[in-house]
Amino acid sequence: MKLFQRASRKSSSRKPASSYSAANDAFILSICTSNVSFRFVKNEFFKKFVRILDPNYKLISPDAIRRKLIENVGDYKRKIKVELRDMIKCFISLDGWDGKNENTSIYAVYLYFLDSNFERKKILLGLRQLEKKGTANNIGDLTLEMLKEYDVDISKVIGGLTDAGSNIKSFLEKNDLFHVHCLAHSLALILKNASEMPSIARVLTKVNRLASHLSRSKSDRTTFRERSIALKLEGRIPLPFCVTRWGGCCLLAKSYLAHYQSISSLSNFQCYLLDASEKKTLENFVEYTNPYIESIAQAETDSSFASSLLVQYASLHHFISAQDQRNHLVHCLSIETLERYTKYLENDVCLFATYADPRYAYMTNVLNTLKWEAVEEMVELYCESFRAPSCQPATTPPPPKKMKLAESNFLRFVEAQTESVNSGSTKKEIVEYESLIQSARPPIQSCPLNFWLTHSTRFPKLSILASHFLSIPLSSAQVERLFSRCGELMSSSRRNRLKSITVNDMLLNAALGQMSLQEKKEDEDGSVSESDDDSEEESDSSADDFNGQTVPPSDSHSQTVPPFDSNGQAGSSTVPIIEPTN
Repeated sequence: MKLFQRASRKSSSRKPASSYSAANDAFILSICTSNVSFRFVKNEFFKKFVRILDPNYKLISPDAIRRKLIENVGDYKRKIKVELRDMIKCFISLDGWDGKNENTSIYAVYLYFLDSNFERKKILLGLRQLEKKGTANNIGDLTLEMLKEYDVDISKVIGGLTDAGSNIKSFLEKNDLFHVHCLAHSLALILKNASEMPSIARVLTKVNRLASHLSRSKSDRTTFRERSIALKLEGRIPLPFCVTRWGGCCLLAKSYLAHYQSISSLSNFQCYLLDASEKKTLENFVEYTNPYIESIAQAETDSSFASSLLVQYASLHHFISAQDQRNHLVHCLSIETLERYTKYLENDVCLFATYADPRYAYMTNVLNTLKWEAVEEMVELYCESFRAPSCQPATTPPPPKKMKLAESNFLRFVEAQTESVNSGSTKKEIVEYESLIQSARPPIQSCPLNFWLTHSTRFPKLSILASHFLSIPLSSAQVERLFSRCGELMSSSRRNRLKSITVNDMLLNAALGQMSLQEKKEDEDGSVSESDDDSEEESDSSADDFNGQTVPPSDSHSQTVPPFDSNGQAGSSTVPIIEPTN
């Protein structure tokens, strides 16, 4: 008690702060990102704690917290509306999360588009609680409501990037929108099927047994980590991943082998060792699945482009086809890879995006049996569906109205010839584009957006195609990160009594706050730092309860290129792709 009194007297001598706005904002975000009730500000001991720190600070009330949440959301929406005012076309990334008991669902929507300077924009439209069942109609109503709040008409949306959820796909199909299956999720399904092969599953069961033990025993985990450090073994120790982590079984197997020396050198870990046959099986599993894990990691970066999706699959198909097909694991991976590769080759968005990327257009070995001539026909049809932008200044008066075709045979003939010339303009652009690409293909490490910023006037129609399809990332990792970063908000029973609109405001505030922290950390560090996968907090299941998908931090600086050279031939080099600077 005396200690509290001395601290109180000492704090009363401090000079009052000129403004507590920043403190209030930080406190509100702490409420949004935790399971603490608004009424925690009424707690007498907390109030006393605050008075000791600064007697001049007045705690914000629960009603003031709600008003501030509404104010923050309003300010954000007004800002985004201005940014979206000149947007022509966009793509959305949509995904949902179900609570522990599936009694609540949250859906998050990102919007991607290219501005007039061919700079890619990524806009969070928000996280929204879905109080009804997650049917296609209810998801559609929720998505359209969110778009409407930002004055975005559904006609501006080209399609959506999602996982394989049938309800979300159905919503997109009902609205005649394109659907692109998230690359990371697609590859994770291949790895999941491979891991369920009986011979692989038996070995992974033993690996999981060690991971579970390390997760439960803090003392053994500490001993294991210290031994790995002493042996100079690098990488994450074998701790459990979230069950829905993309490729988590492969990552765990890789970390198990990386720390195998630690396992064998500790007396109480001998029961977790594998015999020679089992270890060989696990080594083969890691070897054959490692390229898939690398592709998943590339897909999770912010700098990824959907234009490399087909190239990624072509690379994986080339790799696995070169292995011994008599091996059951290789055979399984080959069948799964070819099946999904073929489905992507039937996806118009993937073909348009690949064609619009000058680094990959007209590459051999990328389209498998499909010919680039077939893609050109699709591109021509798409480009003819819209008009090229006028290069005339805005002060130029509008062109005279067209005369009716029925006025004379002469006018009908002239207009028909004019339309024929306009139709041929797309073909001309396609021919010139191919010639330019084949003679001077941009470096793999370059950004495709820089190419179109430079050549948009030369290829007016193809540049519109590029603006429609080069905004799309490879995966929906951005949405998944929101679920992992918003932590315990919806996992708490204390939130059940909140009104839906309050929950939605809290979700958006929490997401914006976490994004701001991440951006600040990137600015301070100069790069995005990887999370400490070996930390003891890794074993805390509370984080995995919400996210359903633990995603590594974003990497906006580089992207690993599939093993194809500039001529589309197989290679082995890994080169960074540089994202354009704003």
